[in-house]
Amino acid sequence: MPKKRISFTKIYVFLLLTITVASGIAFRRDIPDCGIADLSNISDIRPDMVTLNYAWEYRDGMKEMSAESFGPADEGYGVGGSSVIAVVSPTGNICQSEGSIGQEFVIKEIIRGEKIASVGEAGYVFQHFGLHENDGKIEFMNTLNLMNTQNEYLIFMEKSPICQFTGESVYILNSEYFGYIRLWDGTTKTLDKDYKKYDFTELGDYEFFSASDQITEILNEIRTELLDKYYYN
Repeated sequence: MPKKRISFTKIYVFLLLTITVASGIAFRRDIPDCGIADLSNISDIRPDMVTLNYAWEYRDGMKEMSAESFGPADEGYGVGGSSVIAVVSPTGNICQSEGSIGQEFVIKEIIRGEKIASVGEAGYVFQHFGLHENDGKIEFMNTLNLMNTQNEYLIFMEKSPICQFTGESVYILNSEYFGYIRLWDGTTKTLDKDYKKYDFTELGDYEFFSASDQITEILNEIRTELLDKYYYN
């Protein structure tokens, strides 16, 4: 794909998510319930309340994936150009709006973006989807898990334009795959093929959801590569 098209696509996605977040914060529509509207912290999610909607897996007609499937390595797989790269501690507070979910964090260290963000700053970072009602049940729609309050994360994000209007600290996640990476010595394991049987409350140790050993290995390797490049280097 030509660079101009890639840049246009990134801009389009960023603007689309910004509009979605703005709508959610400004209007906070009534979300189809089943308990979603009552969730303000991940600790509010009860056992048997949320299941997975999707996990990485090979389906009929799907080509074999590689690291390059997630973007050019020399561009950091979509996060290398982030305006803000920081170490954050999640609080567990969430804000589910129509079409997006926000997670509250506190900035512990800034790797890039000292003029945009500050240590000690508390804010929300938003990404597409999140929790969704489906046939009377709540499903988690993303392959990137919510941040675990027991860990700190290296995060890649952009300041949202709506901050100048709301006065709130709001950011947009730069990648639905590698937007934040847990700072730990472990790696995420592969889920069983029947991943919809899992209870969401039992998946806190998973950074992402994959039912393919090969894709799990790729995602773990890219995470290690990004940590080495943007945090440990």
